[in-house]
Amino acid sequence: MNKLNYLNVLFMLASAGLALFVPFELVLLSYAILGPGHYLTEISWLRGRRFFTLKSYDVYIIALVAIVCLLFKLPAANLIFYTFGLSFILLAVSNNISRALAFVLLVAAGYFLLTNNLLRTIFGLYIPTLVHVYVFTGAFLLLGALKHKNVSGYVAFFTFLLCPVLLAVLFRGMHTAPTQWAINSYGHFKSLNTTSLRSQAIDIYTNPASIILTRLIAFAYTYHYINWFSKTKVINWHRIPIIWTVAIGFIWTASVCLYFYDYYTGIKWLFLLSLAHVIMEFPLNYRSFKGIGRFIGKTVH
Repeated sequence: MNKLNYLNVLFMLASAGLALFVPFELVLLSYAILGPGHYLTEISWLRGRRFFTLKSYDVYIIALVAIVCLLFKLPAANLIFYTFGLSFILLAVSNNISRALAFVLLVAAGYFLLTNNLLRTIFGLYIPTLVHVYVFTGAFLLLGALKHKNVSGYVAFFTFLLCPVLLAVLFRGMHTAPTQWAINSYGHFKSLNTTSLRSQAIDIYTNPASIILTRLIAFAYTYHYINWFSKTKVINWHRIPIIWTVAIGFIWTASVCLYFYDYYTGIKWLFLLSLAHVIMEFPLNYRSFKGIGRFIGKTVH
């Protein structure tokens, strides 16, 4: 674990270094190349652990709600709000009637709460993107440090917190102009910049605040993916039947090729794949925060 933690510190610094100089390109390349490999292997790993749900069929309930939201073309905020809340209900409540009642209340709450612009933005934009790749990744790092009680784990966690700070304060006036390919392809992520900076009119490729924000996005996404692959032998996500390995390899290759061959079709496919893995991970996210609370509670006690 010590070796892995210090290796992850190097991965963080490397990700931050790349984000410092080529932020827009790094977001796109990480999302296109590392992204589908992460999504496919994590879904496979989650499946082998029943998606960390209370009952074996719970994941199908979550998937059904997601599909219904997509079929009725509900806003992304509604989709994430319902699946995020449902995941908590399915973990916290075991009685099916109580679950159904709680979900009805959740839908009713969403009807009123999601009229608020801030909540719509949090659930529709930030949870499936920056919250997932940075906050949830940080939670996994902290849980690992608390569980193993080693100095290297805390070093890795605090380095993870420090990197965005350094990216925001170091070399603020220095940046490499993005390539034309990056400018043409960054549209899928543009709302993260314009919404966060509260301006639809800014030039996100030259605005200093936008460039700093893109550094943070690039670091969060790149290290999120690298962190997953770095702990292969810790959680053993690679121990799957050969047919699954071949299928994952084929879909990953096809996804990357599609992205570079037809960007608009490829980005839609990668978004759906990313969204599926975000939703399927919600039960694990809840368990992680519960574990953090338990370890902190024991320490305080």
